[in-house]
Amino acid sequence: MDVIDKDENYVYLRTTRTQECESCAMKGGCTLLGGPNELKLKAKNTEEVDVKKGDKVIVEMPEVPVVKLSFLAYGIPLIVFLSIISILYTLGFSDIFSFLAGVLGLGITYFLIHQYDKKKLKDRYLPVILQKLEKKIDLKLNEKGEI
Repeated sequence: MDVIDKDENYVYLRTTRTQECESCAMKGGCTLLGGPNELKLKAKNTEEVDVKKGDKVIVEMPEVPVVKLSFLAYGIPLIVFLSIISILYTLGFSDIFSFLAGVLGLGITYFLIHQYDKKKLKDRYLPVILQKLEKKIDLKLNEKGEI
């Protein structure tokens, strides 16, 4: 992967998709992060590996509990939305009021999930840079065998 930018907390990387991407469990999520042949990622900026723009690095992709995070993002808000609508409708409130209260509950739930994500999950599932690849000098010989 190539380093394309760096700040205090993160290193921004770019790579080209390869044949190995087809067998990766995360390939569906990666298509959201770049073009059809390019992948852009944000990695933790650790002090262990000193990198700068243009460097090539090896990264470790973390194991991501896709089902757990999907339930957090979609399941919980849906359950809250349907529960609020059902409870208010059963208590005799109008359809419109029940629906609007459900939408409000949905918004509050997404806000709380966002706060949880910022505090607890912030950098947990980001790639980690393992090492910097040393640049190879490409020496070309002329017809006489000289550099």
